[in-house]
Amino acid sequence: MKHTHLTRIFVVAKNTFKESVRDKVFYALFAFAFVAITFTIFLGSISLDEDLHIVRSLGLAGIYLFGVLITVFLGTSLMYKEIERRTLYFILSKPISHGQVIAGKFLGLFSSVALSIAGMTIIYLGVVWYSGGGFDTLGLLAIFFEIIEVGLLIALSIFFSTFSKPLPSIVYALLVIYIGHSLGMLVDFTKRGSALAHDVVQGLYYVLPNLEKFDIRDLVLYGNAPSLTAVFLVILYATIYTIILLAGGALLLQKREF
Repeated sequence: MKHTHLTRIFVVAKNTFKESVRDKVFYALFAFAFVAITFTIFLGSISLDEDLHIVRSLGLAGIYLFGVLITVFLGTSLMYKEIERRTLYFILSKPISHGQVIAGKFLGLFSSVALSIAGMTIIYLGVVWYSGGGFDTLGLLAIFFEIIEVGLLIALSIFFSTFSKPLPSIVYALLVIYIGHSLGMLVDFTKRGSALAHDVVQGLYYVLPNLEKFDIRDLVLYGNAPSLTAVFLVILYATIYTIILLAGGALLLQKREF
């Protein structure tokens, strides 16, 4: 029985992966990423003795930016397209649950986005090597954290796509991403303001995903790395949050009238 459940999820994941990598948005953003990352060589060459630092900093930021854009633009339309095309009716007419559909969609999209990030990583490593930085092991660690964050953002995008059209879903996702990277700053800022504002922001701090946990780019750029305990806790945090979002998406999809 368990094997059957996994098989159903795998079939949905396989079809989602194929659909994602055929999307024009996927190739367009990857092409922009290729140009942006290789362009860091020129930007580094015109800096004052900071060429390698500039190349690594902009390269890691570029991988994150384009990984997030691919995630948001593909993820926020994932379930909506299935509903609009009425293909979801066909899928759910088979012996498969809403949760299995959501899990398959997540794994398929995660695989395609991870593949794009792997491609960008190869380009990045080549650029760093060309710039005299050798093999950037710590850069790989920062990219690993970015992939973990992207997994959470895929779950978030799928969650929004179960009840909203693509454009509002994109706005919601980008807003959560912005707030998620600003929560610590907002909490500190509201300490000097009203108690109500501070309490509201404090509440958001514990409810919304704290995406700053995944940003270790500045840390690795200066030759430092998080402890194994910190890495484990970040993975655990992302896993729990992702499961909650996927379960919520499955519940919303089940309650939705088709």
